[in-house]
Amino acid sequence: MNREEANQALEIIRRVVSQARDDSSLQNWGAIWMFHGVTNTTGFAGTQWLWSAGHRTPHAYAVLWASILAINIVTIFLFKRGQTAGARSFIERQIWAIWSTLVGGMVLAAFCNWLLGLDRLFMPTISCILLATAFSMMGALMGRIWFWVAAFLAVMSLVMACLPQLAFSMLAGVWFVVQFGAGFTLHRARLRRLASQRPEARLV
Repeated sequence: MNREEANQALEIIRRVVSQARDDSSLQNWGAIWMFHGVTNTTGFAGTQWLWSAGHRTPHAYAVLWASILAINIVTIFLFKRGQTAGARSFIERQIWAIWSTLVGGMVLAAFCNWLLGLDRLFMPTISCILLATAFSMMGALMGRIWFWVAAFLAVMSLVMACLPQLAFSMLAGVWFVVQFGAGFTLHRARLRRLASQRPEARLV
């Protein structure tokens, strides 16, 4: 084997190791996503209840979602504390960036909704569009399956626009299916990897 062939072999090994490590990092978010699938679904269902009960000021919604976000942030660190994946990988940095941007965008959209004084909330539809955008970015980084999730969310945003009075309930159901389902898939892949004690091929 000459020097050029050795360098090519080394590059292939680096890519395989990096891929396995990134997949392992992504799998570590499975349990977190399952838990957040429940908390966020509860938040959207609670928002639907508040809206149906006639609450039109932002205070009750702010308290509800501040509590949900606080729980979510705390549980991320609690779940990650027991994992020994080492330094944060490229994939994990992208997950943090994508989801932080998503949360910021949803908060800003809700604030703009209030500033505009809209009687009929457009938040469920806008939230679904933002979610579709986030999952599309994940697809570009982590695999084509996430593009299908983004397409599903894009279609559901149109359905919610046609049924605004039920939109938050629909968003709660969609969110549970998407986030809990994705988390369950990743968590199951992590358990299989740990049981086999060897890196697996790309999972997404």
